[in-house]
Amino acid sequence: MTKLLQLCLGIGSGLIATTHSALAAETIALRYNISTAFISVQDLETFAKTGDVSPILSIYGKVLNVEDAEKLRQLLLTPMTASPWSIQQFNNSSMGMNILTRFGNFIQTDNGENGVTALKTAINQASKLPGGLTLLGVLQKFPGETLQFDINFAVDVIRDFSQVIYEDQSIINWINQQAKTKTDNPAINNQPIQLKEAGTIQWKKETFTYQHSQLNTTSPVDVYIPQISTPTPVIVISHGLGSDRTTFTYLAEHLASHGYFVAVPEHLETSANGLANFLAGNAPPPGPEVFINRPLDITTVLNLLEEKQKKSEFPAPLLLNNVGVLGQSYGGYTALAVGGAGFNISKINQECEQSKNRQLTLNISILLQCQASSVANKGYNLRDERVQAIIAINPITSVVFGQEGMSEIEIPVLMIGGSDDYIAPAVPEQIYPFSWLTNPNKYLILLGQGTHFSFLEPGEKSVLPVPPELIGPEPELAFPYLKAISLVFFNAYIRNQTEYLPYLNAGYIQRQETSPFSLSIVNSLTQDEIKSAISQRR
Repeated sequence: MTKLLQLCLGIGSGLIATTHSALAAETIALRYNISTAFISVQDLETFAKTGDVSPILSIYGKVLNVEDAEKLRQLLLTPMTASPWSIQQFNNSSMGMNILTRFGNFIQTDNGENGVTALKTAINQASKLPGGLTLLGVLQKFPGETLQFDINFAVDVIRDFSQVIYEDQSIINWINQQAKTKTDNPAINNQPIQLKEAGTIQWKKETFTYQHSQLNTTSPVDVYIPQISTPTPVIVISHGLGSDRTTFTYLAEHLASHGYFVAVPEHLETSANGLANFLAGNAPPPGPEVFINRPLDITTVLNLLEEKQKKSEFPAPLLLNNVGVLGQSYGGYTALAVGGAGFNISKINQECEQSKNRQLTLNISILLQCQASSVANKGYNLRDERVQAIIAINPITSVVFGQEGMSEIEIPVLMIGGSDDYIAPAVPEQIYPFSWLTNPNKYLILLGQGTHFSFLEPGEKSVLPVPPELIGPEPELAFPYLKAISLVFFNAYIRNQTEYLPYLNAGYIQRQETSPFSLSIVNSLTQDEIKSAISQRR
């Protein structure tokens, strides 16, 4: 239970009777069971700006220490760097309305009604304040005399979350135990190949542009060209939402030094620049069409490489009929889509209809996946037959593909999840989907203490600042591992060097651990085993 909720519970249960005559005109009503406590928004503003507390707010000292109080002040005053126009656009989008409706279930109006409309009004008005959009501004602009916060609802949500967290941790623990039971493969015990180290091949970086098939614009693609004369295998790297083509520079350079031609396109609508333009009020928010445009970007880039190859623009021929794709988050979705995963229209419709009535969820990626509902039934086939092996890191999969869509993949797949990923949680987005794969050449790797950001190289400037708690341990400590495992997987399935297959083994993987991260790998998993893992912990 969070300290902030403890504050709410302490005030709510300690003030069963309060006279309205002593309250300021604008108040926050904290409802818990039969009791209601009232906090003046003016008192909260004074606390946020000066640190001074009124008698009623002095109760926070019973449940919040100094550090927690300071964090609460920062939470109230930290502005969101977005234009009023972009905030209004997001609030009017289906995802924005979905989020506001869910919060409106426990942030309610004077009449105890869902606060979605009031929240929308408050956010739009608060975004126009001189200091920008802040939580304090939203509280100040909330329509009516009273904002009602239903603590009973919050307690129920936390109980539900606790159950989900418990079950998810049971599954993760079971997979870790299964990986530990595997023994080293004798074939690799005496072969100290330095897969983390840079190769000996020289490479050159160039930047091309490609024409979007669905947009009347061009986008850059960085290419890393090995300076060799022999036929060269090709890898495409797809970045995630809010990232760009520099996010995996360390990996592109590593693969190039080992003889791979690497192409890293920028997906304009969902790139760091794309989000910056939206936040500045210069572009609409990414829409559902990105679920189509991103995979088509990969196909367009491969077509561009074919055209350039016909003109002999590269030092060696490219092996464009046997391409590997690696992607992270939204890029993980992209890799799976070009690798053969299909939209599961019935799953999308069912889950997203239920999602409208669901109050909150630990898996916020569902909100993003539900955007695909308006494009999934248009008959797109996003598979690119040139793609023959894929690595999907923190992919979003559970709704947009579901079991039916994931089972359509026929090529080798390596999925990577983080045990502490709160954006695309490992259990619903990687572990269950891994069990749906029917292709025998499949691998699931869990990064203990890994988050959604553990493999990301920071860009030149952060468009959306991420709290350190979500980033987790220093990401650079995980980079060597991704270098090694990507090289192993692509050597085995793109270069067809079968001598590397033994390295996709628990014994080898666990020897690559870099504190504080831990690594586990399995190459088979059934839904019955997942159910057994949950039942064993009860």
